[in-house]
Amino acid sequence: MRKAITYSCMAILLVLPAAALAHGHGHVLGTILTVHPDHLDVKTKDGKSVSVPLAKSTRYFRGNAKATASDLKAGSRVVVHLAADGSAAEVRLPSAAAARSHK
Repeated sequence: MRKAITYSCMAILLVLPAAALAHGHGHVLGTILTVHPDHLDVKTKDGKSVSVPLAKSTRYFRGNAKATASDLKAGSRVVVHLAADGSAAEVRLPSAAAARSHK
């Protein structure tokens, strides 16, 4: 019985760090202020302006559907998941239906 508990604890301790890393290196939530070819300026909920670099590897989504950088518009709500270097790994816009319901 003691071995089972020990193995269970070890398994949990090995899985928790992996789960934490799956969430990446932070995120930025807010409203797009301006869109530039190489970065986004986002106004966060606390009123701060944050500049987020865009990379060639940045992925774009509108809801769960794929999107492109050209879908980014000033005034749109956005969630940006950051890569290790601080650039945008993923930019998520609300689905078209969700965007209409908030207007």
